[in-house]
Parts: sequence; structure tokens; C-alpha cells
Amino acid sequence: MINLFWLASLALVVTAGAGTVVAYEVCRRYVLGKDAGLWAVATKAWRQSWRQATLIGLLAVPVAAAGILSLSYLPTLGLAEVVVPLVVAGLFLVLLVFWCLPLAARFTNPTWRQVRNGFTLGLTTPSLTFLLGIALVVGGVAVWNFMPAVFVAPGLILLWWCYLLERFFVARGYVQPEPEEAEV
Repeated sequence: MINLFWLASLALVVTAGAGTVVAYEVCRRYVLGKDAGLWAVATKAWRQSWRQATLIGLLAVPVAAAGILSLSYLPTLGLAEVVVPLVVAGLFLVLLVFWCLPLAARFTNPTWRQVRNGFTLGLTTPSLTFLLGIALVVGGVAVWNFMPAVFVAPGLILLWWCYLLERFFVARGYVQPEPEEAEV
């Protein structure tokens, strides 16, 4: 369900940021084991961060356009001249979508600070960012070779990434761990 909603929000460029924040928040609730209605969580996340998430999502548009433009030069320039701009555009896109937008969902800061913190965390933890890049490449190959995987792969990657981020935030002391409920 999360994956279908996220894919629908990504189809419209304007709602991609807010849709990613809502999908991240729903995944976060699932990872933490908090039982709340899907619709209630989604509307609350939408109301709290749609402006900021839309602005961050719109920052991704020129980055994606630069990546598409550099990819269009592939037949004329060759792979050697196009690889570096593609990798840089891909890195910035990954940082915006998978670091900055989850911070907008999780914390309350001004937009410029969310972007700065997202880029700082993404660049200072290269192991997590590199691991995410590998997961995105594997997911992209799976979708490219088996098109129905588009309904499963992005949601699984988002769920896995949410799990890793929650562990990261707790390990670094940015948030307090969720208390274990006592069994009766």
C-alpha cells in the first residue's frame, strides 16, 4: 500500500517531496511498531510538512534535469565524459530524497537547515549512502529486468532505509529509543 501511494506521488513532480515524506512517516510507524491508521498517519504527516517537503522535492527537479541532460549526451560524447556528471547528479538526488526528506518528516527545522543537515549527514556517513546507492542500483536492475518489481522494490528499499535511519538516529542520540512495552 505504501509503495503504490509513493509511486503515485512520484508521478506528479510537485507532490513527490510531500509523498516521500508521507511514505517515510508511514514506514517509520511500521518499523517502530506503532499501530496507527494509515490514513491518519498520512494526513498528519501531509499537514505538518507538505510545504517544506514540496520545496525540498522541487530542489530535486533541476538536479534530475541535469542528470537527464548529461545522459542525453551519452551517444555523442561517450560513457567516459558522461559518467562523472551522472554520478554527481545521482548523489545529489539520493541525498535530497533519502536524507533531506526523511529529516523533514522526523524533525522540525527550517527548510535550509533540513537541506544542510541532510547533505551533512549523507556526506559524513558515506557507508550508509554507498549502501543505499547499491540498493537503488540493485532495485533499478530488478525493475529494468522484471517490470512488475516496480510495485515491490521501491517500497522495500524505503522500508529498509527507514529501518536503518531509525537505528542511526537512535545510535547517534538524535532521538530517544522507543521504550519496550512490558508484557503482562
